[in-house]
Amino acid sequence: MLKDQRTCQSCKKDFLIEPDDFAFYEKIQVPPPTFCPDCRFQRRMSWRNGWHLFKKTPLRQGSAGQEEIFSFFPEESPIPIFDRDYWFSDAWDPLDYGQDYDFSRPFFEQFKAFMEKVPEPAHSSLNLVNCRYCMNLADSKNCYLVRGATFTEDSAYLIWDHGSKQCMDGHMTDHCDLSYGSVNIEHCYKAFFSADCDSCQDVTLCQDCVGCNNCFGCVGLRKKSYCIFNEQYSREEYLKKIAEMDLGSHAALQQAQDTARALWKTKPHKFMHEWKNVNVSGDYIYESKNALHCYRVRGAEDCKHTQNILEKSVKDCRDLSNFGEGAELCYETLISGRGASNIRFCSQVMVNVKDVEYSIFCRNVSNCFACIGVRNKQYCIFNKQYTREAYFAEIAKIKSQMTEMPYTDAAGHEYKYGEFFPSELSPFPYRISEAYEFFPMNQEEAKERGFLWYETARQKHAATLPAAKLPEHIKEAPDTILNEVLGCVHAEQCDQECTGAFRIIPEELTFLRRMQIPLPRLCPNCRHYERLKLRNPPHFYHRQCAKCGKEFETSYSPDRQEVIYCETCYQQEIA
Repeated sequence: MLKDQRTCQSCKKDFLIEPDDFAFYEKIQVPPPTFCPDCRFQRRMSWRNGWHLFKKTPLRQGSAGQEEIFSFFPEESPIPIFDRDYWFSDAWDPLDYGQDYDFSRPFFEQFKAFMEKVPEPAHSSLNLVNCRYCMNLADSKNCYLVRGATFTEDSAYLIWDHGSKQCMDGHMTDHCDLSYGSVNIEHCYKAFFSADCDSCQDVTLCQDCVGCNNCFGCVGLRKKSYCIFNEQYSREEYLKKIAEMDLGSHAALQQAQDTARALWKTKPHKFMHEWKNVNVSGDYIYESKNALHCYRVRGAEDCKHTQNILEKSVKDCRDLSNFGEGAELCYETLISGRGASNIRFCSQVMVNVKDVEYSIFCRNVSNCFACIGVRNKQYCIFNKQYTREAYFAEIAKIKSQMTEMPYTDAAGHEYKYGEFFPSELSPFPYRISEAYEFFPMNQEEAKERGFLWYETARQKHAATLPAAKLPEHIKEAPDTILNEVLGCVHAEQCDQECTGAFRIIPEELTFLRRMQIPLPRLCPNCRHYERLKLRNPPHFYHRQCAKCGKEFETSYSPDRQEVIYCETCYQQEIA
């Protein structure tokens, strides 16, 4: 079978469907896509709120509750919610909302109305103990404002973590301890304001260091100790110089950060972040085989266009975003894993699920189509129970009708069977969806491309202590700082969803004092966006090695300052 070049419905750019893609689509019995890989990823991410929390009034068996609760659905969203514990209980039955399929209306039009009727949980989480204001979190305890994480303990302000303990203000962290302000670090102990480091201990402002300890402001080192800005010192000299820097001072830390990051840009960077792979392309790929055009995956095998897989393994999947762990034969699906097999066009369908299509928030189900919240069932369509024979006969008719009577969104995109949910039906406006982080757009651009856009209510907090009056040194921070509302330096004048004001929690103050780190001057939202600057985006470009000219695909865009090397030249440089 030959390659097939098609034009994307959304961005209007040409994209290729390879012979192996056709083989996969035939195996799972779906038609080829009409959106390109990037637009498919963007569409899936428009259905995910990664870290924003809102206040929303829940329902209790159809009656309005008396209290607002925290939810990842904004109050303006028409999605009805139950508080999480009630939703997971046996006090209600999702099949009570079952309905017949209406063959006189497009499928997605019916599903939109169905979503506005069936309650969903206030937020997504599994197996939590003493976790406050957390979401998209599983198997974790004693956490505060941790989002998109698994097996995390005693931590705060982490986004995308796996297995870390006593860490704060991190992004893309994996099995780290006592670390702060770092991005894409693994198996590190006391790693501060660092990026792309592995198996390091007591490192600060370091990038691309492996197996190092007691290093400061370094880049590209392997198994080194007592280095400052890539210069070797004796242990005594190193400790003396670090003490002289007095990094508990905000001004001193800022000066050191500027110096370190300037040094980072002078050293060559490997064209991709990867480790222990065979035949992979994309970025942030680890312990994987035949993982092509993937982004931030671990333990992926025979996968393509797959992103954000925290836990291995994932096999034979296409266009699967987020979670993973035991998923196979999944396609155009968001947040699925732990025994997920043959899942197509779904969101939040996980834990022992098989042969499920166009469903949301289902657990322990098989052979379900267009269901919401169904648990421990099989042969359901729109939450209505069928016999096995009637189920397969009905979905055959529905799929045929979806093709004969497609849904057309406001941007003119046509949706037949085989496409993920339209973005304009998302329960989240584009600005708070994870798509915005990867594909930033203004209101006009988003609406033109068919994404949902509306403003959400914002909490207004008045600062009692402006940033300019914060203690310069952490040793000057009194216990009473916990009673203050601190002003963010950005004062809501940035494009980082600044909250304008924030608080220091007791665990945070204890951590900062212990590690001699000055009080933050930015609110958690702004700190997150600042860390995103140290993470490469999931956009790939064809470039050449700056040394030998070898061609490769990389997430380093051509207009960036870094010098990019191929694998061979990079290894020669750091040897």
